[in-house]
Amino acid sequence: MATPTKSSGMTFNVLIGKKEKVYVAHCLELDIVTTSTRIKDVKKEMGELIIAQVDYAFSNDNLENLFRPAPANVWKTFYDCEEQAEKRIKLKSVFKKKINEFVPPWIIAKTCTTDKLCHV
Repeated sequence: MATPTKSSGMTFNVLIGKKEKVYVAHCLELDIVTTSTRIKDVKKEMGELIIAQVDYAFSNDNLENLFRPAPANVWKTFYDCEEQAEKRIKLKSVFKKKINEFVPPWIIAKTCTTDKLCHV
């Protein structure tokens, strides 16, 4: 795996669905899931989880275990989504501590919000 340069970012795809009164967010590259009753909160929590995973992997020289893809049906639902939004999250604004020099300066989160929920 190539080490990112200081100017590069990392892109993660997030599928958000709703089951009854709970929003479920699933990061496709890391296979991590979080839930909340408010969409704003589930997006925030997922962003924090992604950043924590990336920071831990870089800080502990554990990049070979960072990526763990979600099941194929989750990927299919994401790519079938017609409306996707992209958001850049600058890591320096999230972490108070100094970030490892090899950690990308931002995370790009591509989010799809759908009524289809193929997991949970």
